[in-house]
Amino acid sequence: MNNIDNILWQVKFLKNSNWLGARNLLRDGIRDYPDDENLKFALAELYQSKQLFRKAIAEYQNLLPFTEQKNLVNFRIANCFLSLAEYRMALNYYNLLLEDTPEMLYNKAFTLSKLNRINEAIEVMEKIFSFNYTVNSELPNILLAELYYTLREFDKALYYLDLAQKNFGKRSSIFYLRGLIYINQQNWLKAYIEFGDAAKLQLQTPHFYKNFGLVCEKIGKTSQAIELFLKSIQISPTDPGGYIELLKIYLTEDRIMEAYSLAQHAKRNIPYSITLSMLYDQILQKINQDLIL
Repeated sequence: MNNIDNILWQVKFLKNSNWLGARNLLRDGIRDYPDDENLKFALAELYQSKQLFRKAIAEYQNLLPFTEQKNLVNFRIANCFLSLAEYRMALNYYNLLLEDTPEMLYNKAFTLSKLNRINEAIEVMEKIFSFNYTVNSELPNILLAELYYTLREFDKALYYLDLAQKNFGKRSSIFYLRGLIYINQQNWLKAYIEFGDAAKLQLQTPHFYKNFGLVCEKIGKTSQAIELFLKSIQISPTDPGGYIELLKIYLTEDRIMEAYSLAQHAKRNIPYSITLSMLYDQILQKINQDLIL
């Protein structure tokens, strides 16, 4: 085993338990063997694995003029920019790639979706299926469903969700997106069933709880709606949505003191919201009316 292979072997065993030691080994190795590509690539990979994406980008870009693996290095740079949510830079590097792979196509389509270039994202995603790649994850189907959902092409979105479930089994994300489609179609009972299945699979995001609560209210399950809105507020106390929907219920049910307490809580967590301010005024008016009576 030569010195370079010995360094790479030590890095392999150090990178999880002592990544700074691994970094120092690589830096020393690059100093001693400045023309070795493998050491430079390993350092860039190490930074990327530790989510130090800007350092990784710098190392990959330093390596780029000298390597024959330009496609791989450009792909890694693109992925780093994607992780930093710098979507235009990510797309620039994805566009440099000469080879289509399922992972690259998925990442490129996701990047395009973040730039609101939905139709282009769909074109890229459909290549995964048209080229007969082996798709070993539900994510491409779900992303295509999300893209068609954004375009309000609900039948196509449902098709890809059904395909994902058929091939990969039950997923909370499948049930949730299907429920959102039914909300848009005002099919409240179907939405309730889908959200119930998502809840069984432990989906616990504030947006899920809020939308599930809205559906419960639509079908007359007010007590369950209140529980769900409270969960949404607990997870995301700075999001006005959960407060607004719950305050509406409290006002409709004439639960004024609960509404007042919740409104006070909202004022402490949310600096300004026109809708919350209007609801707060309604609560105060109701309290004053009750005092007069």
